[in-house]
Amino acid sequence: MDTLWSVRRPVSDLRPGDHACLAYAGEDEFQHVVGAYVRGGLRAREAVLYLTGDAAAAVPGVPPRAAHRLLTVIAADEGPRARLDPEAVRDALAAEVARADRHGVRAVRIIADLTWALRRPDGLEVLLACEEHLERITAPSTRVTAICPLDRRRCDAADLEALRARHAVRAAPDPEFEDPVLTIVRTFQPAGLSLSGELDASRHAVLDQALAILPAGRDIHLDMAGLGFIDLGAINLLADVAGRAGTGSVVLDRMAPEMRAVLDTVGWARLPGLRVGAPA
Repeated sequence: MDTLWSVRRPVSDLRPGDHACLAYAGEDEFQHVVGAYVRGGLRAREAVLYLTGDAAAAVPGVPPRAAHRLLTVIAADEGPRARLDPEAVRDALAAEVARADRHGVRAVRIIADLTWALRRPDGLEVLLACEEHLERITAPSTRVTAICPLDRRRCDAADLEALRARHAVRAAPDPEFEDPVLTIVRTFQPAGLSLSGELDASRHAVLDQALAILPAGRDIHLDMAGLGFIDLGAINLLADVAGRAGTGSVVLDRMAPEMRAVLDTVGWARLPGLRVGAPA
């Protein structure tokens, strides 16, 4: 299935029938998003099938060497010279889905971590065939959900677009905080947070908590394109964060011109550690 459109969903909102992709740029993003998908499945007592090229690979979201009766690792490769076999992938997944059905498991989550196959001969063609099989297993189902992590470091632009086109859903990180007024979502390139809605005094604490989870020693980028209001107390909070030991600057990206004008008027630029980043 080729599609020119896609729906973006937080990973916890994926539902049976979804065949989603996650184009990630680093290990922290992969672990954060796919780990949440795995943990959510195991908490819900769903079968989790991790399809990978390495039978000894650690499963995101699960402690190393941890065993779980609902978790199955399927090795789709047998060594550096082996060729990914789409039919073997199809048969292995179908067998595990059938086994889950026999044991009364109500739903199945698949992680098809196969971008490594692109370095093999005919890698894209073979990987697209695997995606076709995944679509046939997932799309008509009321029990099966699949997510395909795509490592952007291993894909050229044409390969990435060809693979994305086989997915009608794009997985996204779950919000760190969400209510009717404010949504905070972690970002990874650049590292930071995306803010949408309004940031007032009653939500300073949740912003501080979200900032605390970010890696130390780096600049923190705040994507403010979706933010309609920020109070001065929140700006002071950001300056305090920037002043903490081991923290870089707090970079305010994509501010609306009206918000930038207000902050310039009150002299925010004199606060140490704050700077303007990408334009709106």
